[in-house]
Amino acid sequence: MGIHNALYSGISGLNASTDGMSVIANNIANAGTKSFKIDRAEFEDILAASVSESARIGRGSRFRGITTMFSQGSLTGTSGLTDLGIQGNGFFVVKNTGGHTKDTGTSSFNYTRQGTFHFDKDGSIVDYNGNRVQGYMADKDGKLKSQLGDMQIITGGVPPAPTTRLTLAANLDVREASLGESFDSKRPEETSNYSTTVSIFDSLGNAHKCTLYFRRTDDKNQNSWDWHALVNGNEISDNKGVDEKGRPIAAEIAKGKIDFDVDGRPIMKYVTRKGKPSFIDTIGKSDAVDVKFTNGAQAQKIQFNLGPQEDEYGEMGSSMCTSMANNSVTLYHSQNGYESGNIKTMRIEQDGSIRGVYTNGLERRLGSFALATFANQDGLIKIGQNSYGISPRAGAPLIGTAGSGTRGTIFSSTLEESNVDISQQFVDMITTQRGFQANSKSITTTDSMMEEILNLKR
Repeated sequence: MGIHNALYSGISGLNASTDGMSVIANNIANAGTKSFKIDRAEFEDILAASVSESARIGRGSRFRGITTMFSQGSLTGTSGLTDLGIQGNGFFVVKNTGGHTKDTGTSSFNYTRQGTFHFDKDGSIVDYNGNRVQGYMADKDGKLKSQLGDMQIITGGVPPAPTTRLTLAANLDVREASLGESFDSKRPEETSNYSTTVSIFDSLGNAHKCTLYFRRTDDKNQNSWDWHALVNGNEISDNKGVDEKGRPIAAEIAKGKIDFDVDGRPIMKYVTRKGKPSFIDTIGKSDAVDVKFTNGAQAQKIQFNLGPQEDEYGEMGSSMCTSMANNSVTLYHSQNGYESGNIKTMRIEQDGSIRGVYTNGLERRLGSFALATFANQDGLIKIGQNSYGISPRAGAPLIGTAGSGTRGTIFSSTLEESNVDISQQFVDMITTQRGFQANSKSITTTDSMMEEILNLKR
């Protein structure tokens, strides 16, 4: 093996050091780039020939590739609602404007951790380059659709919705005695033990005061209460009741009875599909009452739930009517009707959900950002603009909502900083520079040796 091979080894070292310095310089240049992930240069040796059965002489080194380090960058606060930072695993999914928008595969999607998003003129959430952010939109009831799509938030108003369910939780004082007379809608205060008022809405969004009157029954062997729901008689289209002066009396739109057990808890009438007891027929809706308000409102059915409270997704809570030795008091009440309203503010929660708050007090989930994870995120390919493309090494993207599976959480008004450690880059730069100098020295030394060989002829 000739001495000139040492020259080639030195040259390979120079080339490797040059490539390594390019990676370090790129890291330093992007130290202030949001969500930039540091690169590490990888090298390998080159074997030339064997000098014995167990020994080989190398031909230097070469640049093998780059490994991206996906360690977490620090999160810093901003004033932008749609500035989003990911804490943990995952990438935002954006539709590449240069891709095929009708392609249901992943070829038209890019993946990024830089959440500098904003709304465009169509209400779509896009990145700086106009690529549309992907997620799951919600229906009118706030439930997420299963299909991935563009995050397009319509900030217009919501039409009114009539009340179809009224939920109330109260304690009815078991120490109260029966009044000894039946409930009289002409004298509701005098013929009841307790009352509370809730606003309900018709199909036009008009609010109506609905007062629930509770009366202890005459049954001495059972803790039972009658309840009666009354509204202004002028507001019910088919109300025929009048007082002695011919004025409409309060109209009773619903009534019922609650029996309590020895623990002061209601004896439930129904069981939901999930097997949970409820004082409301959530399956057959056979307990709904028909109500027709005036002023052209449509007829509507209203269920009165005095059992466990129910949230917007149909889950039963623990709050309910009780009858214990404590003052009568309303603990909780809600109803699902509302007047028309316009969106006032929005907020983004850690699970990626966008919630709109309207002027009528309604709060509704509008959609949720999607995050993608990969079996091997080291197999992702940097394609510029802080985005990544997939490769066979990365595997297919696993897309879902934030916080589900191994996906991280999303923080609004927050951006992820780069994970570049400047001090470490300076150390690597010095080491690379010294390696370049050493390789240069090996070339000049080899040149001196060759010069000595040429001088042997003299």
